Parts: sequence; structure tokens; C-alpha cells
Amino acid sequence: MTKTFTKDDLVRFLYDEVNEDERLEIKESLCADMELRASLDEMEEAKSALEALTIKAPQDVVSRILYASKNLTVSS
Repeated sequence: MTKTFTKDDLVRFLYDEVNEDERLEIKESLCADMELRASLDEMEEAKSALEALTIKAPQDVVSRILYASKNLTVSS
């Protein structure tokens, strides 16, 4: 009997959060199920895009946050 893997299983596989038995089962399923393979390929592309993404706040926003944090008073 073949186990059905969810997208959550594929994410855990992608981030190396599965045990060795699961890893082998998923690898076997990836060889046999082209839809599952396509889903993993899409996830790998998304992961790569996210890792390459750099988010930088505009300097005026950073300045306002730093100014506000310096001017906070602690009330008791």
C-alpha cells in the first residue's frame, strides 16, 4: 500500500524535518508520482526565491522607530 503525502509532509521533507523512514518513503513516492514531484519542485523554487529575497525597511521608517524607542518612558 502506498502512503499519501501531504504538502505539509513535503515541506518537512524540504527542510529536512523527517526521520529516515519517512525520507525513504517520500523519495520512493516522488519517483512514482509525477504530481507529487511537481509539487516538491514548486516548493523548492519558492524556497530558493525566499532565501534570495532581501527585505530592507526604508531609512525614514527605521529612523522613526529608533527615535520612538529612545523616547519611551516606563510607567510604574
